[in-house]
Amino acid sequence: MSKLLDYIRLSFFAFGLLLGVQIPAFVSDFGQALSAQLIEANNAVAPFKSDAAKYFNNDLNKLIKHYQNIDDEIVNKGASNISTLYERQQDLQIAVNRFEKSPYIFTMISGMSDIKQQVWQRFEGQIILKKDSIIAAIVAAIIVALLAELTGYLFLTGVKRSFKRLFPAQK
Repeated sequence: MSKLLDYIRLSFFAFGLLLGVQIPAFVSDFGQALSAQLIEANNAVAPFKSDAAKYFNNDLNKLIKHYQNIDDEIVNKGASNISTLYERQQDLQIAVNRFEKSPYIFTMISGMSDIKQQVWQRFEGQIILKKDSIIAAIVAAIIVALLAELTGYLFLTGVKRSFKRLFPAQK
């Protein structure tokens, strides 16, 4: 029985290693997706920034307000769309800057769930053996192994207590 438990522990540790080694690859893919989305947003906003530079002293907000003040429903809707594009571009620029400062923490706590979901859907397991992936793998393996050990201990303790209640020791 002891050997079986050792193999189970080893299996959980190996699972943790395989899981942990994927973390840097996902973070890298997330960073690349952020950058790609920023490039797209910059390209979408560029013509409007050009107009703002030409007519409104580089102030895109003045261009948007100008469009909103025109008494035309289509132009007003266009102003709303430009504003949405501009806000997305600014949000992505802030996200890329924060990602560059601390990629792992930003990936965990960022609210960019749409981009994370896209990355997760096309993510394929990859093993990149760099220092950070090895560290992440070892940390994840230890955490998974400890959680498995704790769960097993709590389960066996619960079974022992239940057994003692069902079959009290007779004196």
